[in-house]
Amino acid sequence: MKKIAVFGKPGSGKSTLSKSLASATGIPLHQLDSIVYKKNGDLVEREVFDEAHKNILSSECWLIDGIGPIESFNVRLEMADTLI
Repeated sequence: MKKIAVFGKPGSGKSTLSKSLASATGIPLHQLDSIVYKKNGDLVEREVFDEAHKNILSSECWLIDGIGPIESFNVRLEMADTLI
């Protein structure tokens, strides 16, 4: 279990579960909100998101919390060892 995708509705406990999993496994946690939105709450440019997302997925292991753009979600579905 080196690539984990956690997704669900807002308020469903994704972040809480993801933080616990990251702590228990040592797998780096990437919360998509941190790369989807700028600090002021505006959306980042799509190219910026795509590059950050690609860099995460190219790493040996990852735990990604969130859905993000549907195309990126579909890529994670295909790559993940574990879906939660």
